Amino acid sequence: MLWDMAGTLIPYDPVTGRPLPLPGCNDFLPELARYFRLVVTTGDGTASARGFLESYEILPHIEHVFGGLSYPVGKPYGEILRQIGGQPDRSLAIGDRLRADIPSDTDQVVTILINQDGDIVNAGMVSFMTHILRKQSECFPEAFRLLAANAAPDQDPVGSAWGGEITEAWHRNDGFEYRLMVYRHSALAGERLIIVI
Repeated sequence: MLWDMAGTLIPYDPVTGRPLPLPGCNDFLPELARYFRLVVTTGDGTASARGFLESYEILPHIEHVFGGLSYPVGKPYGEILRQIGGQPDRSLAIGDRLRADIPSDTDQVVTILINQDGDIVNAGMVSFMTHILRKQSECFPEAFRLLAANAAPDQDPVGSAWGGEITEAWHRNDGFEYRLMVYRHSALAGERLIIVI
């Protein structure tokens, strides 16, 4: 599981603007670690990111920190997974910005976007979403397609978004509302599968 740091694991309080750890991290990161290797991907330097995560008591839950990632679109999740021996189709990226937190070098990693529109999600929601996906299939692109097949299509899914285009979109309620989207960007080959919770 590839976690973005700023805005995701360390969101900003919508009232004060100060950084804070994602609620529920201490409860749900250990649970997620039973099924996933947890890594952090960030544009910040690796050493400073490790220090930041340590100050919020998140670092003990993280296996690797990959810092200094600065790409025009997405992050090199495929390369990171090759380095740690992970499988892209059995991996999830968790982020808060569509253009920055999608895979730049593979279309097999499904992205879950959290902390949208000023709302901070509890880490338990990420855990619950992974449980929903894993009930469908251990192959996350297949799980995404199975969920989309039984979802209500959005009225007008097509449109430009963050320098790319949403070509298909659905919404579902499995105890909470979420959205499934297919995103294309001219700088990337293939489609990117996105879940927004």
